[in-house]
Amino acid sequence: MASDAIALDSIRALFDGGCPGFELACVVSNPDRPKGRGKKLSPNDVSAWALENGVELLRPEGSPDESDAARMRELGVEMIVVMAYGRMLKKNVLEYGRYPCLNLHASLLPQLRGASPVETAIALGFKSTGVSLMAIEPRMDSGPVCAAAEVAIAPSDGSASLRGKIAAAAARLLSENISSVADGSAKFEPQDESRATYTRKIAKEDLFLDFRLPAEEIANRARAFSSAVAEIGGEVVKLSNAFAAARMKGGAECGEVVAASRADGLRIACGAGDIVFGAIQRPCSKMLSAPEFFAGNSIEVGKVLKSFDSRPLLRP
Repeated sequence: MASDAIALDSIRALFDGGCPGFELACVVSNPDRPKGRGKKLSPNDVSAWALENGVELLRPEGSPDESDAARMRELGVEMIVVMAYGRMLKKNVLEYGRYPCLNLHASLLPQLRGASPVETAIALGFKSTGVSLMAIEPRMDSGPVCAAAEVAIAPSDGSASLRGKIAAAAARLLSENISSVADGSAKFEPQDESRATYTRKIAKEDLFLDFRLPAEEIANRARAFSSAVAEIGGEVVKLSNAFAAARMKGGAECGEVVAASRADGLRIACGAGDIVFGAIQRPCSKMLSAPEFFAGNSIEVGKVLKSFDSRPLLRP
């Protein structure tokens, strides 16, 4: 059960024989959604893979119901593995058979439970994260864990590259542990609730920059969300290729543009240090490197850009 490309390595491991003694009976994913400017209904990456590879695909509108469970039984399904499915599962799935309903969660539990563990790990400046193989319980990501694998976060990692690392680690973790789950020898250990943290869904508003934050935190957020957004000259401008630097101009206000050139990029004073962006995109244009952008555009040095309020990435 999956709806995000991060699960594809694990699905392929089951399909291609990477888990000897086990085979992929079917895939359960979310229905097609409108995509692109034309809002044409399109399958997600997991559904597209199943269709391309001739694997039976179930796409219930909500959480799988009794008819979906009945079809799974017809297909010989004995064990359910979930990763980034995006639905709260009901009793008919959680108590489907004699094996635990497994989940591959993209963090080292109990840290970073919830909807955005990959992006939040980068945004909070973590040096490492991982993936946990757990048994699902009704409460979000709270079930006992039988195995975990640590994944390093490089300074250059954005969400796309880190998701690739976690996807590969998840497939290895599943391959190494699925047999012990099946034969009953896997040890599922309860999580330490006192150490639990919870992520939330990332919203478009999270991309808008709050220059009152330290530059390093802003750079981490820009890496996590693939870009950042600022309001410059009445335009909403997308910014990328960010890095934190020492304060260039003493006494500069938070949000003040302290450099804007082909050589310096766009440099803005923050709560601590400066944030430098090496790529800029105006509305209805493409992302340009700083040398390309400033060859035909200008941004006023000394201008103070608006700081947008930033919400905490962890929730109670």
